[in-house]
Amino acid sequence: MKNGSIQIVKTLFENPLSYLKLDTPQVYNAMTVIPIIVQDDKFIDFISIKEAEELELIDIIETESVGQLEVINKSDKQILIPFGMTVHGGKQDRTIWEPILLPIGGKQNVVSENPGTVKQKYTIPAKCVEQSRWNYTKSRGFKSSNTRLHPNVAFEAISAAGQSGVWDEIQSHRAEMNYSLSIAPTQSYLEITKESEKQTGDFVKHFKNIENQCGIAVFINGEFIGIEFYANPKVWKTMSNDIIKAFSIEVLRFKDKPKHKVNEFHDELLKILARLSFNYTTRDGIALGNVVEFNSNDNKWRGITLIHDKSIAQFYLVSKRGGYQEQPRSNIQFQTVINQRYQV
Repeated sequence: MKNGSIQIVKTLFENPLSYLKLDTPQVYNAMTVIPIIVQDDKFIDFISIKEAEELELIDIIETESVGQLEVINKSDKQILIPFGMTVHGGKQDRTIWEPILLPIGGKQNVVSENPGTVKQKYTIPAKCVEQSRWNYTKSRGFKSSNTRLHPNVAFEAISAAGQSGVWDEIQSHRAEMNYSLSIAPTQSYLEITKESEKQTGDFVKHFKNIENQCGIAVFINGEFIGIEFYANPKVWKTMSNDIIKAFSIEVLRFKDKPKHKVNEFHDELLKILARLSFNYTTRDGIALGNVVEFNSNDNKWRGITLIHDKSIAQFYLVSKRGGYQEQPRSNIQFQTVINQRYQV
């Protein structure tokens, strides 16, 4: 199935319209969004971590390692923890750096306080997005936040380079936005991005979800910068405001950049996807499905997806623009080794 998972992703790039429908572009400021609809037969029945928290169906637990958290699925539903989700609390804020689909059943039963109730426990990989804190200044427990990683930080989170690239990109974002050191003294990504909350919130007001929408393709100043979609319209609706805010940070980063003229956004998107060339790696997911990572040959694009039952549970692709520039390394192989999942 692993080779089959890679082929599904390759087919998406070669012929996106075999999997997706592209709706009428929406425009606000320098940002153009193409609503994406996934074909009905590719839908997967799951709920988001945010909905699971609202219904008290999931627990997120800190461990002694920065690089791992534990989750307990207390429900009879499949729960998606998407790539790029940030959680706050505990000793440091973290981000989940691969998509995880928790099953109804699980690997490890945990004794429940309520007789007859079975909880399912998984250890999941995390990266720190708050460099200068390691104590309980917030709740000891974790909750998902409304902050998603913006493209440049997400690009580094996918990388096999590890934790340091994420921290470097967060610091680069502080510098390029000219935020003082008094803002987010613990280097918390969540606190830093609060400074742009009002501006990014304006974008949410101007982009409207359409019926059965599952995701978006995004252009900034006429330049294509990324895609995110899910195999479930309800999950997209739950996550969409946070995702639009994350992408709109690119408008703030490049507000003075010249605009590229695009005559037809659909055609432009299809052309770009068709000519991208990637190196692919795949591995078993933490729970259900296979994770597929893909890195462009020019190292300007990175993506990650989770394939389950021959469908794409979550798909994420972004480009790197400006920001922290890692020193060139020869013969680097783009692959997340399973043993690296829990290393800082």
